[in-house]
Amino acid sequence: MAAKIRVVMKSFTSQSNKISGLMPYTKKVGLPESRALFTVLRSPHIDKKSREQFSMHVKKQFVEQKAEMHELHKKLFWLKRLRIPGAQYEVQIFFKTRLDKGSLKLLVA
Repeated sequence: MAAKIRVVMKSFTSQSNKISGLMPYTKKVGLPESRALFTVLRSPHIDKKSREQFSMHVKKQFVEQKAEMHELHKKLFWLKRLRIPGAQYEVQIFFKTRLDKGSLKLLVA
C-alpha cells in the first residue's frame, strides 16, 4: 500500500528556491497566484479623487511525493520538523488501498 504526501505552500514571495532542497524525488506543480487589490483615500477629509492602491500577491506551490508504508514514519517525522521561513504550508496524506475480488465477495455476503 502506497501513500501520497502532498504539501501545499503559500507565500508572499516565490518559493522556487525554498522547495529545491526540501524533498528529493518530488513532483512540483505551480498553482495560480491570488491577488487582492485595496484602494485607500490618501486624505480623509478633502481630495476624494486622490487615492492610493495597494496589492497583495499570494503565490502557491504544490509538492507531491509517494511513500511506501515502511518509509512513512521517517517522512512524517521529517515533515514535523520542517521549517520554511516566510511560508505557510499544509500537509495532506492520501492512502490508496486495493481489495481483491475474493475478500470483497466475503465482505458483501
